[in-house]
Amino acid sequence: MKISHYFGSHLYDWRSLCCSIVLVFITQMALSQGTPWISEPRTGSISVSFFNQNATEFYRGTETTKGPLAATESNLGQNTVWISANYALNDAIGLDLQTAWAQSYVDEAAGPSGGNDSYSGLYDSQLSLTWRFIDELVDDLPSMALRVGIKIPGGYDTGYINSIGDGGNSFEWSLIVGQFFNSIGGSAEIGFRQRGSTTVNTEAVGAIEGDEIDIPSEIFVNAWIFIPLGNRFRLGANYRLTNATSGIDIGGEGFSPSRFPRLEEDVHLVAGQLFVDIFGSVSAHALFGSVIGGRNTAKSTVFGGGLSVGLGGGFGGGL
Repeated sequence: MKISHYFGSHLYDWRSLCCSIVLVFITQMALSQGTPWISEPRTGSISVSFFNQNATEFYRGTETTKGPLAATESNLGQNTVWISANYALNDAIGLDLQTAWAQSYVDEAAGPSGGNDSYSGLYDSQLSLTWRFIDELVDDLPSMALRVGIKIPGGYDTGYINSIGDGGNSFEWSLIVGQFFNSIGGSAEIGFRQRGSTTVNTEAVGAIEGDEIDIPSEIFVNAWIFIPLGNRFRLGANYRLTNATSGIDIGGEGFSPSRFPRLEEDVHLVAGQLFVDIFGSVSAHALFGSVIGGRNTAKSTVFGGGLSVGLGGGFGGGL
């Protein structure tokens, strides 16, 4: 066995931690990052997290600008409360469910984009299944898993600069690889998100009644590194890439504010995290991150945190 005594004796703790903490960074990105580690069979966890994203600039195409935000010195922001749960059917298959409530805001609706200063409501929900087909404890290889998920949008209006999301259903699949070493653990995920269309509300600037807009599909990459700091603390670093495969540019041909969901939106985000075991099966997490590059997206800073509670063998025992 290549895992050290620390990781060997605490591997399920690590797996539960990785599975239960949902670190959501930007609403236009993936809802969560997959993990190749499955919790102990017939156990699970519930997590509640709060995140704030805030920007005074955005990328118009690949150029950084304040655009309409400059007229009112506006901040474009969103607060999101995430609730997530995961459950291990056995030692190879896990399920996770996520949903959220969000509030977006921008002063004076950022001028020509129209709409209200603030919107709130149910954000997108996602159900995912992970199948780990290689276990590093059994095979002389890193843990590997396949993950599939479906997303159902909330009932918010699209077509505003501060809309809660793009709308539209989506289906995604990814390959995840991860391993724990003597003093570090890490994972990497690469996947594809097939996105549907959304009907833009008729109040959005440039909207045509009944207009259906195709939302560009995306390639996504997530990478994590974990370092234990004693028995109760873990330090983490994360990189996320979302790359739209098609779309239009802000201010480019065919653009109007009502067509925000059609944008070719690319995001590069880096973040640091801290995980703390508080007592028993209760843990806390905190995050600070920043968008360091992109296309047609807000140049946001992101911070937040939350609590996770692990549920033992009695959780789902009747399944």
